[in-house]
Amino acid sequence: MTDIEQRLIKAARDGEWLECDEPDNVVRAGLIRELLLGRHGELDPRGVRLDGAQVEDTLNLNRVQAVAGLTFKNCVINEPIEARSAGLPYLYFHGGSCAGIQADGLKVDGDLFLRRGVRMSGDHRYGTVRLLGAHVSGDLDLEGAQITNASGSALNAAGLEVGGQVLFRDGVRIIGHGDESAVNLIGARLRSNLDMSETEISNDTGPAMQVDNAGIDGDLSLIDGNRITGRGDTGTLCLINARVSGHVELTDTDITNAAGIALDAHGVQISGSLFLRNKLSIAGHDDIGAVDLANARIGEILELANTNITNTGGPAVNANRIRIGSVLALFGRTQLNAGNGPSLSLVSAHITGRLGCADTVELKADPESGPVLNLQDATVGASVRLPLEALCPGLERGAACERRRLVTLSDFTYASLAPRWNWEQWLHVIRCHTPAYHASAYQRLAAVERAAGHDGTVRRVLMAQQTDLRRRSPQSLGGPLTRWFHWLWGVLAGYGYRARRTAAALLLVLVVAGAIGWWAGQVDTRPGHLAAERVVSATNAVGTPCSTVELIGLGLDRGLPLAMTGMRARCDLDSASKKGQAFTAAIWLVQLAVWGLATLALAGYTNLVRKPG
Repeated sequence: MTDIEQRLIKAARDGEWLECDEPDNVVRAGLIRELLLGRHGELDPRGVRLDGAQVEDTLNLNRVQAVAGLTFKNCVINEPIEARSAGLPYLYFHGGSCAGIQADGLKVDGDLFLRRGVRMSGDHRYGTVRLLGAHVSGDLDLEGAQITNASGSALNAAGLEVGGQVLFRDGVRIIGHGDESAVNLIGARLRSNLDMSETEISNDTGPAMQVDNAGIDGDLSLIDGNRITGRGDTGTLCLINARVSGHVELTDTDITNAAGIALDAHGVQISGSLFLRNKLSIAGHDDIGAVDLANARIGEILELANTNITNTGGPAVNANRIRIGSVLALFGRTQLNAGNGPSLSLVSAHITGRLGCADTVELKADPESGPVLNLQDATVGASVRLPLEALCPGLERGAACERRRLVTLSDFTYASLAPRWNWEQWLHVIRCHTPAYHASAYQRLAAVERAAGHDGTVRRVLMAQQTDLRRRSPQSLGGPLTRWFHWLWGVLAGYGYRARRTAAALLLVLVVAGAIGWWAGQVDTRPGHLAAERVVSATNAVGTPCSTVELIGLGLDRGLPLAMTGMRARCDLDSASKKGQAFTAAIWLVQLAVWGLATLALAGYTNLVRKPG
């Protein structure tokens, strides 16, 4: 037995470090195995601790149930450590280098540390550090670790269970290659937090980090200078169907994918809140979205603040069918840039609380690809506020607008408008910034205003609806004659919402009737005769002119279908002459108009004519 081996045995018994100096620094892997099995006597609880050693041969700990822990500090291990189904009180790596760890089913009663710049590099298809189904009762700490693999995953820990925290921080650099992710935590069960800071994870040919179907009982935090890069349709950072009991926060982090989804959180379940904020940059290229939150469940808040999300191939954020227990808030200098499709898609989303978007939020999309915001079939349980400046800079309120920023509001349901956001602005969005006419947008706004007791506003909204129906969906009204009558109905009766206008029109028609009667008494039909003259009687000769009062009464008598003045018994039209016949026809038209207006007035006052369109 060599001198260094004797020193190692003594150090392990005494709980001391074995500090190795060149050239006497080579330690047989077999001796380390024997020590951990207790074959060289009882060991100190501090375990086997090597500093600066070079481990010779393969350290085979498969199925070893170690009596003490193992610490490597600044050691060189040229062959992968094998520790499948092994049991260790703890396992520490501080600095140095190692060709990898193959430790499926490993059980560590304490902590597993890969820290202080330890370099683990390999060329293993299934992972440089392989911890499939492993169990770590304490923390898994990768502070400053450098893990690379030229042929597969760098850290393959699918099914891993960790009782403490999982920490990636202070310069962690993990590089993988191939279809498998650089960091694989699929199906992992983490009993506390997963924290990442100052970490770089990359894979040029596949996903960077997969946490699909994992359970995290604490928080998931990616903050302070992370860079995560992947490529391909599998995604870069994947949280598909993951379950997080706490909050998820992504801050000061870059996530990129030049050929797929950047952040794929389809079906994720977060009991707390999801924060995407403060120098967060996400860039992808996929027709689903740079960020996929479809079918996600968020118990509290979804917040986007000072975040830049870009997708050159589709929507920036796809949150279709998402369920949010409290608030969806977009504020600060948040930019959602879509190359094809909406910047933010919330089709069939359900938000229990508020939907709030500050005017500083920028929604950018190709105008030819459709709306920048899709709220079709979405439901907001409280108030709603959209970024008006993003949709219509200048906040125009007219019926016409040259801005092409569109939003889909068909079957969008909400309880109220946010304070300091009036119904006229919302009405402008509906009629000028929606891709097509849809009755539900107007009906919902009318219902909100009706609930607030603003009946006058309700009438104006519903009249605007009918106008927009004729403007953008005339074919639904029928042929040209029907459309003309629809227009006339709007002018004369406000589509049944302006009964006073109908009454005024009726009064005007009666004035016209009286004017026609008076005019007829001024027109000669033949020598000695007028278009309207006294009826021949014992006291009245043929061609006797009517008085002005009689002529006006004649017009009213002819124009009013039910109320007779009795003037026709003394003064009437000469229907035998052509001019008299023309006046008779004009009076008939007046009478028809009176009938129609009277019907509209009655219908307006009794709420009979209120078609939603």
